[in-house]
Amino acid sequence: MRFLPRLRFLLPVFALFCVSFGSLAQTGAPASAPQLTAGQRVDQAHAALDQIDKALTNRTLSDAELADFRGRIDPIETDANEVVAQLTPILAGIKARLDQLGPKPADNAPAESAQVTAERAEQQKRLSDVDETLKRARLIAVQADQTADHIASRRRELFTRALFQRTTSLFDPALWGDVASDLKRDARAVQGLAGDFWSNAASRLTGWWRVAFAATVLALIAIYVAATRISRRVVAHEPSIADATRFRKVRAALWVGTIVAIVPLASVTLFFSLFNGFDLLGLRFEPLVHATIIGVVRIALAAGLARALLQPSRPHWRLLDVSDSVAEKISRLAITVACIVSATRVLEALSAVIGATLPVSVFTRGFGALCVAFSMAIALYGIINEPDDADECLGPAVVTRRDWYAPLRVGAWSAILVIIAAVAVGYIALAAFVVDQIVWIACVGSVLYLVLVLIEEVIAASFKPAAPLGRSLMASVGVKREALEQIGILLSGVLHVALFCIAALLILAPWGVQSDDLASSIRAAFFGITVGGVTISLSSVIFALILFALVYGATRGLQYWLDTRYLPHTNLDTGLRNSIKTSLGYVGFIIAVALALGYLGLSFEKLAIVAGALSVGIGFGLQSIVNNFVSGLILLWERAIRVGDWVVVGDDQGFVRRITVRSTEIETFDRALMIVPNSNLVTGVVKNWVRTDRVGRIKISLSVQSGADPEKVRELLIGAAKVQDLILSIPAPQVLLTSLEAAAYKYDLLAYVDDVETSQRVKSELLFEIHRRFKAANLSLGAPAVPTVVELADIDRLENLFSGTQPEAPRRAGGKS
Repeated sequence: MRFLPRLRFLLPVFALFCVSFGSLAQTGAPASAPQLTAGQRVDQAHAALDQIDKALTNRTLSDAELADFRGRIDPIETDANEVVAQLTPILAGIKARLDQLGPKPADNAPAESAQVTAERAEQQKRLSDVDETLKRARLIAVQADQTADHIASRRRELFTRALFQRTTSLFDPALWGDVASDLKRDARAVQGLAGDFWSNAASRLTGWWRVAFAATVLALIAIYVAATRISRRVVAHEPSIADATRFRKVRAALWVGTIVAIVPLASVTLFFSLFNGFDLLGLRFEPLVHATIIGVVRIALAAGLARALLQPSRPHWRLLDVSDSVAEKISRLAITVACIVSATRVLEALSAVIGATLPVSVFTRGFGALCVAFSMAIALYGIINEPDDADECLGPAVVTRRDWYAPLRVGAWSAILVIIAAVAVGYIALAAFVVDQIVWIACVGSVLYLVLVLIEEVIAASFKPAAPLGRSLMASVGVKREALEQIGILLSGVLHVALFCIAALLILAPWGVQSDDLASSIRAAFFGITVGGVTISLSSVIFALILFALVYGATRGLQYWLDTRYLPHTNLDTGLRNSIKTSLGYVGFIIAVALALGYLGLSFEKLAIVAGALSVGIGFGLQSIVNNFVSGLILLWERAIRVGDWVVVGDDQGFVRRITVRSTEIETFDRALMIVPNSNLVTGVVKNWVRTDRVGRIKISLSVQSGADPEKVRELLIGAAKVQDLILSIPAPQVLLTSLEAAAYKYDLLAYVDDVETSQRVKSELLFEIHRRFKAANLSLGAPAVPTVVELADIDRLENLFSGTQPEAPRRAGGKS
């Protein structure tokens, strides 16, 4: 409590500070610009677009100037689209009000009030003004899009013209003669440039400044050497890990690549900062310094990526599945190509600084491109002649996965041939461009591969039930264990697609595919393309899906609340509860679809044509589906069949488990699930054992020998039924004598149970009890056995045969035997 007096003392000071700061903010804040009307915004955009169109009539504009004009178009098009989006609902509202007012009455019709006439005139004037502004805004949007296409075509034309500009062939002897004659002059120019640098350095580094500069240079060299040694120790992996996981490999690769690349980058930055600090480099050296810095960056990135991906000295940490010699050759090739390209760019900058002639510049670029081609050819030839481990395998080779290196080799050889052909024909700019693209594509592809592998491993390690993220998702969100892996795979796929798109944009950027054009196309697809008066856009579709998901999710939540909280506390049976829940789901689904379509601008009036076209298909192909859907609604509301009922359909019977839109699921007594179309249940014959109540009747038919007393039989049967606890006393069991025959009397025992589902079990127990009682009373069930009578023909002959006498032969007519 000791700090309260101090706090009371500080409160006025704090209030005074707040008031002073607020007054300063109010006085120092610039006045907000006046809000422009829609018409003024359209006029402003029209004027800016006309200015750009007039400037584009100049056919000598450079690529930088065209890019500047292209950058001005996007705000104009955006402003026009905003005006269209602002005025479209206003115009629809005015039209709706005019529809309510109706048309102007005819001359012979009763006159309307003056207020209605004035209101119609005012709304009609507003309609004309808004419609005119809206049409102008749409025209400006279309004109801006056309102007952007025109600028893009102009820039592609400039790019193609510069790329295919033909000069002297590198193998032309005249070019070599011109270069030899110009080398002396260029050498003197280089000596003059070096003399200017040393004279400037001598004039500025005097006295203690020279000592300070030399000491700083020595310190930077010492720092570079120490950093290099430290980086070698840092990037050294644990020798105890012989079989590292892929996740550890990619982490080590990123760490190694960063350390290997950052040391030379930091060193060159410090060196040139030192030179700039002592003011030793003037404006004349700026292109040369810029080319040198870019060259060092290129070489450092090439070395870092090659070391990260290939790990020439540590094969067990290598991400790519290549041999040690191949890894070493590709790593050397990457650094060699980066050095050649950087040296070529530095010589080109030096030629520009000293004002070298055109043959020298052409020779420098062509010779550098040719060196790159020969270096790649030598490396690829050595890789091709590498012995294959598969040759040592006895038996046929087993291909475990697709060989992705073959297309890369074909592409590399194609690039080599293009470079050599372009240099030989005289398209030096094309050869230099191909070399730059080889370096750029290799850099983008290497970084893309590292990032993809890192994403795969991170997601695979994170979306596991034992991982912290997996446990959090299962505990907080309720994600199931088997769904974690699916979520991880889907997320990995989405990130893969996004990264591939980014890489494609980066690779296509130097080919004349401008980012502004791509952004404009993406923006047009995302924010709307108007077709037939309906604006179709990716953003509206996404938001409509979100709206549908929210409304349908709220419906499912309400269903869950009714099913688990409210309906169990009512007197409604299970079937009625299911009907209410299912019907609510249908209503919520229809409302969600209607709201989503309304957000997209697809009202029911606009869907009438589509519905008319679909009616033909519904009449033929979708007739059964619609029939089953309507039948399902009938089942839910008529409730002739409910969830949980015991029904008999044809030769099968079971319990109704679910009534869906198309069919009803019935679980048979054999634990099989029978899918019955709803139309069959509505139009066919169905026996429902529990439609009105669950009381069931048991009927046992017996045959007792005719010698038994019927009264005693009835007493035994009634007694057997009464001892069963599940048999109802009201209505009481009864015995019916159904037939009196000579051999046996037939009886029917009728009894009732409270739940029909127990009838089979009670019937079985009742039969056991009847058998026990009849056995104790010495009564036999069924008619007595009838003796079997066998009649034999010619029994007299059989008797004579056994007695040994011969029967008399029959006499013939006439007394002759």
